[in-house]
Amino acid sequence: MNNQSKLGQNFLVDSKIVDKIIELSRIGRNEVVYEVGTGKGVLTKELCRIAKFVYSFELDSKLYDQSKEHLRFKNLKLSNSDGLDRNFIINFDVFLSSLPYYESRRALSWLCQKQFKRAIILLQREFVEKLLSKPGNSNYRAITVFSQYRFSISILLNVSSSSFSPKPKVDSLLIELCPKTPPLSLQLMRDIQSLFSFRKKTVSFVLNYFKKHYRCDFDTSDLIDIESNRIAQLSPTQILHLNKSLKDNLYSKNPYRNISN
Repeated sequence: MNNQSKLGQNFLVDSKIVDKIIELSRIGRNEVVYEVGTGKGVLTKELCRIAKFVYSFELDSKLYDQSKEHLRFKNLKLSNSDGLDRNFIINFDVFLSSLPYYESRRALSWLCQKQFKRAIILLQREFVEKLLSKPGNSNYRAITVFSQYRFSISILLNVSSSSFSPKPKVDSLLIELCPKTPPLSLQLMRDIQSLFSFRKKTVSFVLNYFKKHYRCDFDTSDLIDIESNRIAQLSPTQILHLNKSLKDNLYSKNPYRNISN
């Protein structure tokens, strides 16, 4: 488990934090773990001691070779590949990873489409704040909607930048994601992303735009209560409801596309 940046890698070196992450993960003897970012294997080693099986992925070939040499556990499968590859079909109970900012959104989108029990993820504080943003907040984005609709999100632990080597510029937060709805489809997430291209527009504006764009009319009586709200002011449930209304009326005729606003 490693925390990478485009300019290098930051490895978790604080043994007390490693122990705390293992404790908070609550991984049982019958659970399968999916770890993205083997790194130097500090956490992978501990995971193998408590889990039924561990799938661990590391993109860095040098780190992968090192880990393959010293991590010799019968319940471990190491892979020198991208653990967030959309084509991988592996059943697992617990997802565990430390992610750099630029990979965070892709990882959360990937998880939104998967079935599992829980995810334990170490993320930069700034990204966690985005995930927990409220409607109307400047950080409220499509990824916020996906994540809050799909998961219950809890902060488990504050992790200082001094726990890594080399020391990154920002602190991190360990969070837990527990699914509360079935997996989301990639198409649904693309639709929500399209809606967020209108994030500063009102629901009424969006409805009129689609009516004009597709030259058709449809019943919007179930949206009266939110018509005056801006897209970025809607709760995740309201956004999915709006999306369903648009899909029910328009998608069968013309699948709507990403439209920058």
